[in-house]
Amino acid sequence: MNSTRGPQVLSRDPFAIAFTKNFILVGLWFSLSYINATVVATFFSNPAFYEDPRYILFIHTVLNDAVQLTISVALFVVSYIYYTINVSICCIFLLVAVFTTRNTPVSLASMAVERYIAVCLPLRHAQICTVHRTYLLIGLTWFICVVPDVTDLFVTLATEPLTFFQSSVFCLRQNVFKDHMLLYKRQAFDALYFLLVFLTLVYTYLRVLFAARAITVQKASAQRARNTILLHVAQLLMCLLSYVSPSVEVVLNVLFPSYILEMRYANYLIVYIMPRFLSPIIYGVRDQRFLSQAMNSLADPASENLSLPLQSTVAHDSLGAALTKNTVAVLVWLALSVINGSMVSTFCQHSVFNEDPRYIMFIFMVINDTVQLTLVNALYVVSYAFTKIQASVCCPLILTAVLTTRATPLILAGMAMERYISICSPLHYSHICTVRWAILVIGVILALSAVLPLTDLLVALAVENGESIFGAVIFCDHAQLFRARAIYYKNCAVDGIYFSSVALTLLYTYCQILLAARAAAADPASVARARKTVLLHGAQLLLCMQAFVMPSMQALIIQCFPQYSLEIRYVNFLLVYIIPRFLSPMIYGFRDEKFRRYWLRDVARKVHHVVPARYLPNKLR
Repeated sequence: MNSTRGPQVLSRDPFAIAFTKNFILVGLWFSLSYINATVVATFFSNPAFYEDPRYILFIHTVLNDAVQLTISVALFVVSYIYYTINVSICCIFLLVAVFTTRNTPVSLASMAVERYIAVCLPLRHAQICTVHRTYLLIGLTWFICVVPDVTDLFVTLATEPLTFFQSSVFCLRQNVFKDHMLLYKRQAFDALYFLLVFLTLVYTYLRVLFAARAITVQKASAQRARNTILLHVAQLLMCLLSYVSPSVEVVLNVLFPSYILEMRYANYLIVYIMPRFLSPIIYGVRDQRFLSQAMNSLADPASENLSLPLQSTVAHDSLGAALTKNTVAVLVWLALSVINGSMVSTFCQHSVFNEDPRYIMFIFMVINDTVQLTLVNALYVVSYAFTKIQASVCCPLILTAVLTTRATPLILAGMAMERYISICSPLHYSHICTVRWAILVIGVILALSAVLPLTDLLVALAVENGESIFGAVIFCDHAQLFRARAIYYKNCAVDGIYFSSVALTLLYTYCQILLAARAAAADPASVARARKTVLLHGAQLLLCMQAFVMPSMQALIIQCFPQYSLEIRYVNFLLVYIIPRFLSPMIYGFRDEKFRRYWLRDVARKVHHVVPARYLPNKLR
């Protein structure tokens, strides 16, 4: 049971690919950690849940998966940074990862038995499934999972010299616990565990299925319990992937030896990351009671803002702190505006760029990010200067900020498709990707991006009196301006469609470009650049997703550390809305050799007009 898989010793990724892979992985970990933190916060904020054995077992599974995922991701990232680590430290990480991985199927069996008792023995459920017995069951689960694998450590201590624990290894289970007897023992225990759990799930499912036919049993409850146990079976099968995947990976490596690193990374995501999204779904999303409590506890902070993380109307900074924060924000905005402005100037001055769809899409993204950044920064500063402004003035600013924020992922999809056509259909590129095509795509992106903010306005006008909305003086924030709950739910649904569509587009184009790299006719250097560009688009999409996730995360962190609320909001503002805007110029502006050459020449020419030549470095003279 190796839940800490990473790149093997023989081959390593180049820096750019390694950075992108780890960035995507950490982004997924961050997303799932946010979901798990929300679920845990909902559980502990409602006493009714931690007095119910069903939800106690559920939250135990969520916490277990969160720990397992964190350890696995940490080891994956460490394998790129340090490559080898101390054996004694590796042992601790490996044992915790193994304990939590083995704990998952046993926890599934416990939850299935609880559902079986609730449906098939409803009159005895209160006597059998008590809170005290639930905690005893969790303790027994950990004992069962810990004891077999602690023996691995004892055997290693008995067979390996002390110097082995002072050495450094690539942190994999087979590199630390090397005795062959341990492998056979592990396989035997794994088979026994999964057989018992599988039989338990099958038995409970069949019993619940038969109970659903009984007249005295509530059919809706039995149906929900049956579906829950089926999901547990699906989750168990996903757990089984960790045993099958090493053999499958070996076969794929033989068939496609040139894509070993890519297949290992895909295997890691599919086997060890994606299944962890299932635990919160089984009770967190499907359970109406838990979902309603989660929405009630997060409705206000989650709808706090989809575009502007501005200061609260309650807490205020001192004059010195406010001046410092605003100065830093303005200086960062100014630096990025100068870079973006110089790139737009380079684009407009040279016809070689404004006749190329690739650079037209790029400069559209730069302009879009500049407008979005300027509006967000202006509203941030205004929130300190005036606190409240006229709603009629706030409305167009908010609508434009939301439009430009939502346009970014669609632009990423358009740019990825242009790269895909350039590499995979080079003969048709000049016919498909024309200047007119680029302008048409930009028009469609702007139209799709404008739909959501305009519907926000229409819903607000339909639900509330327009005069009361726009005649008021408010703190300029999306949630303050558009307060209808329907707007929040609508935006959540559409955001999910937007981001999933863009993510699938990026994944499809990346895979197609990857396959095109095998074709002899394709230019390897061009294909490599296009592949890295699409990967950077994927990283940029994850950064864009922060703007939709962070409001709720910010509210959760502030709830834990209320004395640092202003600092948390400011850090969130910089990390989510300012820093990611530096990525757009980098993708084409700094990485693209052709654009960089023209841009540096234009910058040098402008600097010559301001600074005497004798003060310039030799390369700019």
